[in-house]
Amino acid sequence: MRYDKANLLDLLSLERLERSCFAGEAFSRRLIKNLLVNPRAVVFKATAPGGEVVGNIIGVLKKERGSLTGRIFSLCVLESYRKGGVAAHLLRLLEEEWRLLNVGQFRLEVGVLNTVAQRFYIRHGYLQTPVILPGFYRNGTDALIMLKRLS
Repeated sequence: MRYDKANLLDLLSLERLERSCFAGEAFSRRLIKNLLVNPRAVVFKATAPGGEVVGNIIGVLKKERGSLTGRIFSLCVLESYRKGGVAAHLLRLLEEEWRLLNVGQFRLEVGVLNTVAQRFYIRHGYLQTPVILPGFYRNGTDALIMLKRLS
């Protein structure tokens, strides 16, 4: 598996990947393109030996109360590549990038029913906050916020 930062040449592959992972919640091509060119965003991809992009993570930095917060927008791995450490490696790359920029905390939203993702993030040091975002997803599903603070 090869891990690199994604660029505009990866746009169609990332769009297909988003649709495969998130169906009705997938990011549009336009949004992915905007994230790829946004200097406050970072997109890492995982590419299989045959050249297929099989995973990606998208994060965006923002200033909150005087310190930088990294928000994980999307973490996606094709089903056939799950449980092989791809998601963990992508997450680690993003966190390392943000640590170099002195980001104080990482934040993400996850569906209240997506217990697989919740357990994944808990294993990687994220804590569930008591905040619930009602109707966060297009299908009306609520989301909860998870945080990882750096000391």
